[in-house]
Amino acid sequence: MEFVVRYLLLILLALPASALETLKPGDKVDDFTMLSVNGFGQRLTEVRGQPLMLIWLDRCDACSETLARYQLLAESLEIDGLLGWFVWVPEGDDEPPKMRLPVLRYDTKWRQSWLFEPRPAVMLISPDGVLDHLIIGDLEESYGEVEAAMMRWISEVRDQ
Repeated sequence: MEFVVRYLLLILLALPASALETLKPGDKVDDFTMLSVNGFGQRLTEVRGQPLMLIWLDRCDACSETLARYQLLAESLEIDGLLGWFVWVPEGDDEPPKMRLPVLRYDTKWRQSWLFEPRPAVMLISPDGVLDHLIIGDLEESYGEVEAAMMRWISEVRDQ
């Protein structure tokens, strides 16, 4: 029995932190800081009080057209206080997408970084830092769902 317990403990220790942590709607999103590839770093606690759309990218060398739709959605709702950030996880020779919104770069060497799995995913984080919506899957295929959820959500947030 002791062997089984040690084996399970070793397996748990070998898993990446993101696999051990599950984040679901209703959970508070822990603070993180990531450097931006197109400007300064971004820290979650510095934008508390504003709604945030966090878009976690997967391999995204040629997805600028899809990302442009998300960028336009976020920019169209800036009047309601919405912020939009992309989170890019570089792999190999990938280049970051060139966007007007901040593109945060996940870096394993940066201790304040945070990695979410699975990707791609879209998170709608309330002004008080709670994950209100989590939509996982291909960004192009899930755009309609994200847009519908965003419109309902932003009006609820605005009315609070």
